[in-house]
Amino acid sequence: MPLPEEARRALAQWFRRAGRDLPWRRTKDPYSVWVSEVMLQQTQVATALPYYEAWMRRFPGVEALAQASEEEVLAAWQGLGYYRRCRLLLEGARRVVAEGWPATAKGWRAIPGVGRYTAGAIASICYGEAAPVVDGNVERVYARVVDDLATDGDLHRRAWDWAERSLDRANPGDWNQALMELGALVCRRDAPDCSGCPLRAWCLAAINGTVAARPAVARRTATVHESRTIELLWMGDRFAVRRIPPGGWWEGLWEFPEASSAGPWSEELGTFRHSVTHHRIRYRVRLRRVVEGEEGFSWRTVAELAETPMPAPQRKALGLALRYLGLAEGGPVAAR
Repeated sequence: MPLPEEARRALAQWFRRAGRDLPWRRTKDPYSVWVSEVMLQQTQVATALPYYEAWMRRFPGVEALAQASEEEVLAAWQGLGYYRRCRLLLEGARRVVAEGWPATAKGWRAIPGVGRYTAGAIASICYGEAAPVVDGNVERVYARVVDDLATDGDLHRRAWDWAERSLDRANPGDWNQALMELGALVCRRDAPDCSGCPLRAWCLAAINGTVAARPAVARRTATVHESRTIELLWMGDRFAVRRIPPGGWWEGLWEFPEASSAGPWSEELGTFRHSVTHHRIRYRVRLRRVVEGEEGFSWRTVAELAETPMPAPQRKALGLALRYLGLAEGGPVAAR
C-alpha cells in the first residue's frame, strides 16, 4: 500500500532538516544532475564526491564533455569502476549536443545509458515531472515499510509500483531525493537507525520485528577465486602497455602484460588482492627490464601513464613498480 499523506509530510520535514548538502542538490542543471546520477550508480556518495567535483572542473558543461576524446574521459573516470557508465555518458552527451536536451523522462530514456531510474531522477529534480525513482536505497525502504519478502526482480517491480503510488506529485524531485536519502542515512542495510526514522510509525517491518531480515536475501552467486600475474616491462624510462580488447571487464582501458611463468630476468614486486563482482583475484606483480621495445605495446613514461586510463589493479601494480624503482609519478625521486 502507498504511504499516507502524514508519512509523506514526515519524510519531507526530515529531509529538509537532515538531508546532506551536496553540490548536485544546489542546482536544477540537467547536466550536473545527470553526471551525479551516473556516478552514484553502484558507488557511495563519499567515493563519488571528489570525482564529481574534479569532473565538473574538467568538463563543466555537456559541450565540453561531448568534445573530449574517449581516452581523456576514461582517464578522468578511472577509479570509479564500471567504465561502461562512462562511455555511455560520453555517447549520451554527444547525442544531446547533436539533438538537444530532452525535457521529459520519456525523452531521457532515448539517451544512451539512461534507464528508467536516471530518467526519472533528472525529470523530477530538474523539470518537476511526477516521475518516480527506485534504486537500492528505495528498494530497501519499500521492503521494510511494507514488510515484503520478495527478492530480485519481484522486489524491483513491486518497489517501482509502490514508488509510483507513494510519489508526492507536488514536489517529486525533493520527494525522490528524500526517499533515497532515507535509505542511505537511516534505513541502512546494516545497523538501521529505526529510532531516528521519520517513517517508523508506518513501517511494518519495524512493527513486526523483521527489519534485519528485509529485504530478504536471494541466493548469492558463488565466489570465484583466481590468480593472475602482471608483468611490467621496463625499458629505460618507459613501461609497456596495451589496450584491453572488447569483451573484457575493462575494455578500452590500458593494461600491463599478463605473464604465466617467470624467467630469470623477472623481479618479484609483491602481491595484492582485488575484487570484481563475485570474482576474488590474487595478483602477483613482476618487473622485467628489457633493452629494446617489444612489438604490440605502447611504451609510455610515468608522466604519460598518469593520464592513461587504467583499471585499479594496473594502478596498484604500477605503484609497486614505482616504489621498487625509486620513482614517483612525474619523475625520479631518491631511492627508498
